Amino acid sequence: MLVVATACGSSPDSANEIVAKITPSETIFSLESLTDVGFKKGKTFDVEGLTGAITAYLGFWGLDPYDRKNYEARFYPSHADAVEFGTIFADERTGPDAVIKTGETMWEEGAKEARSCNRAAGANSSNCRISKYGDYIIYGNMILICEGRDSATSLEQCAVLLEQIVPELAVNKS
Repeated sequence: MLVVATACGSSPDSANEIVAKITPSETIFSLESLTDVGFKKGKTFDVEGLTGAITAYLGFWGLDPYDRKNYEARFYPSHADAVEFGTIFADERTGPDAVIKTGETMWEEGAKEARSCNRAAGANSSNCRISKYGDYIIYGNMILICEGRDSATSLEQCAVLLEQIVPELAVNKS
């Protein structure tokens, strides 16, 4: 019950108060920063073609182990590199105008995994042209692309995970 109350205690508005879309930090994050808080790595992406990136991963995480969300985590040498080189790629992967069709993306890795499929009632096939990622944050050298049907939901998912990685964010919330 406590986990549910904690998870439900935040709203999209409070997520925006917790973390900005782009936050400078001198801390250098890595995959270990995520796995230390229970992030499960699903796939390591080849970063060739992802300008400036050191590593990139697909994984999942959630306060509730039965309600985990998908994330892409991309790491750069510095915050400046993440902003300069990573923003265009993160913009392309997220939101209602995301480019996720094979052959049309600037970076093909993960495009297939970024698709969310749905099938309309009575339809013969699924529509897989929608990104499962509504938005992302850049915090220090890390870009977190977070699952959510829209920007507010995604930013909330990013904020909840980021509070675990950077505990002082949760303290500043109260």
